[in-house]
Formats: sequence, C-alpha cells, structure tokens
Amino acid sequence: MKSLNDLLKEMLTWGTPACGLFCGVCGVIAAILLLTIGFWKTLFVALLCAVGVFVGGVQDKQGFLRRVANRLFPPKE
Repeated sequence: MKSLNDLLKEMLTWGTPACGLFCGVCGVIAAILLLTIGFWKTLFVALLCAVGVFVGGVQDKQGFLRRVANRLFPPKE
C-alpha cells in the first residue's frame, strides 16, 4: 500500500492516472460551483482558496511579497 506522501506526489504528477482523476474531480467541483452560485462567486471562492494556500504554504511571506512587488514595480535606480 502506498503512503499518503507517495499518493500526493502521484496526484500532482502530470500524465498519471491519479492526476487525471484529481483534475477531473476539481473540474466537477468547479462546474457545480459555477452552476449553483455563479461565475463571480465561484471566482471569489477560488481567490480565497489561493490566499489560503499562500498563507499556509509560503514560509517567508514578507520576502515573497517583497520579491513580487519588486518584480511588478522595479525599484528606481
């Protein structure tokens, strides 16, 4: 039996059957949200999910935001 870590790696590797199933489930969830609550509310839910992933996944948040800001608005020399 595979460990949870191995299963997650397989789910996030393009071309594997587990990834196909994972992407299919994500598509069904997105379709259900679009049909029940509409486009803008679904987009808002997706944005909040992305913010949650950012808050949970990035260790150096301040440094990451600084790099993004410097890339978007380069400092003047």
